[in-house]
Amino acid sequence: MDQRILILNSIKKSVDRQGYRLLCTDPELSYSFDLVLRMKEKILLIKIIPNVGLLTEEVSNALTALAKYTNAYPLVISLYNRNEKIEDGVVYTRHALPVVSPSTFISYIENEEEPLVKAGPGGFYVNLDSEKLRKIREEKMLSLGDIANAVGTSRRAILMYEAGMSASVDTALKMEEFLDEEIMSRVSFLWKLEEENIAPAYKKMREFERLVNFEIQRKGFSIYPFKKSIMNFLMEDSESVFLGGIEEETMRINRRMEYMRKLSEMMERESFIIVKSSKNKIVQKDIPIIYYSELEEFQDKEEMKEVIRERRII
Repeated sequence: MDQRILILNSIKKSVDRQGYRLLCTDPELSYSFDLVLRMKEKILLIKIIPNVGLLTEEVSNALTALAKYTNAYPLVISLYNRNEKIEDGVVYTRHALPVVSPSTFISYIENEEEPLVKAGPGGFYVNLDSEKLRKIREEKMLSLGDIANAVGTSRRAILMYEAGMSASVDTALKMEEFLDEEIMSRVSFLWKLEEENIAPAYKKMREFERLVNFEIQRKGFSIYPFKKSIMNFLMEDSESVFLGGIEEETMRINRRMEYMRKLSEMMERESFIIVKSSKNKIVQKDIPIIYYSELEEFQDKEEMKEVIRERRII
């Protein structure tokens, strides 16, 4: 059994014990993420890759965009970075995405325990509770120089720690030992990438995808296409957000409908699938089907939304 499957199975066991909602993707329908995990109001989009050094920018961009437009947290789980082990209890980054080991993630799931250490240029670092550090120093009537001399650094460095600068693990441990207090704070690996601006890759689309995107925009929606995902695009206006799928052939339609239904429930978003041919009518299973010929005929987005919602109720 390969490492990816072993990681996936260990996470599934942990998630099942804790009662979280989990969706495992079909590898043939999605390569940008492997798991969707819902923890109360938090939604995580997780990519499992044994060696994060092989994580491409294309996959990272897809995961980032999906997380951004579905209000989820992106996360990569890995064992190695090239030839180096991903250490437990440490948060790494790759293409601006958080990366942790399977054990680190499982510890978070089971104990709600976030790591203390983050990897950075030149080594490992920790966040300090800067306000607590300043308060302890004042209560113990210590000067900046007193702490600096005890840990072997400068007064300016201590001042910067009190202003929020990260410290090396060694320096933080020395300060805790000297002060006899815990001053390290946890490092969250759940962060939103609000400022990421990822342009849709229209030039990489198949012809039918281009046609669908054009028609949806012509109706008045904004659309964000995704490559090789359970969903092929997200469309929105000022009132609604929809997850959309595209199928040229009908052989995979039942499998896509099942995954789209589960994803829609996890994300709490409406969804539908656009099918190229209307020759063979498809039996709907909780997910509205829109044929491309119908899409062309819709006058505006309100008519399109009305049809999607009518078919969802049936």
